Amino acid sequence: MLKMRRICHLIFRLLFLLDGGVWSLRNLSISVPRAVLSGEGQSAVLRCTYDLEGVALYSIRWYRAQTEFYRYVPREMPPTMVFPLPGASVDLAASDHQQVRIVNLNRRLSGEYQCEVTADAPLFHTDIRAAPLTVVDPPFRAPRLSVSQRTYSRGDVIRANCSVDEAYPAPNITWTLDEHKIAESVSWWTFEMDFKERGAFSQLELSVLEAEQYRVGLSYTSSSLARVYPDHHVYREPQDQDVVRYSMVAPAGGQFQLGCVATIHDIYARQSEPVWVREDAPRPASVTGEDSAGTKSRCSLLIIIISAGLAL
Repeated sequence: MLKMRRICHLIFRLLFLLDGGVWSLRNLSISVPRAVLSGEGQSAVLRCTYDLEGVALYSIRWYRAQTEFYRYVPREMPPTMVFPLPGASVDLAASDHQQVRIVNLNRRLSGEYQCEVTADAPLFHTDIRAAPLTVVDPPFRAPRLSVSQRTYSRGDVIRANCSVDEAYPAPNITWTLDEHKIAESVSWWTFEMDFKERGAFSQLELSVLEAEQYRVGLSYTSSSLARVYPDHHVYREPQDQDVVRYSMVAPAGGQFQLGCVATIHDIYARQSEPVWVREDAPRPASVTGEDSAGTKSRCSLLIIIISAGLAL
């Protein structure tokens, strides 16, 4: 029904413009939150702005998935009319000719919302705009992070898993190293919304390099990651779609903090408990740039010389 109305409107508009008429409805725009939380007391305000060029307003109609749920007609008393919206209600006190407020939403009200504006007689010019809205059911618990080892030697590969409880839509997972983002793993979901809750999982393989193995300018990119942070070195091999690999130089202090964050759009973010990983046998840096083995050799040589001097 809504599709037929749109087609008729486009045909009428084309014929009117070809006839040299002046269009009295301009600059129609819609403002809808990209995402809101579900639950009692949660709400979303949908706005519609337009320019009637001095012509009176005939009606404002709001649709969700092509089903009308709110209408505003200034000539009628009362001017507002509400139609059933399963799982939510319209706050009439906060709704008028420019906006509608929906309260107590659930995730099944996610989808495309449309605002249709019609100017008054004699031409009844009509236009419509649409925007998506996602009603989010967040995970119940914080992400859970586990690592294969809490201590390391240089050259080790540390494996970490991050899992998130079911949510709608499935959360994205961001890996952090010393509270700095290193990569974001994006959950996939189909275009047709089935409103099913889904969990999320990501695996990280962290290689701790010797300092001399590091090369400035070495970089990895991946089309499988939605975002790769350019200041770090992250890659994912095509055959390992669930594994993110990261290479780092052993930190000077010998320890680092690993974490993961679950996010859904810009309204939900929750971090796991951080995990500290420490070097098993830290190598103290020497002034000459030698490692601990070189320092030990110098000390041994010094002891031999002192002993020989005492013997003489």
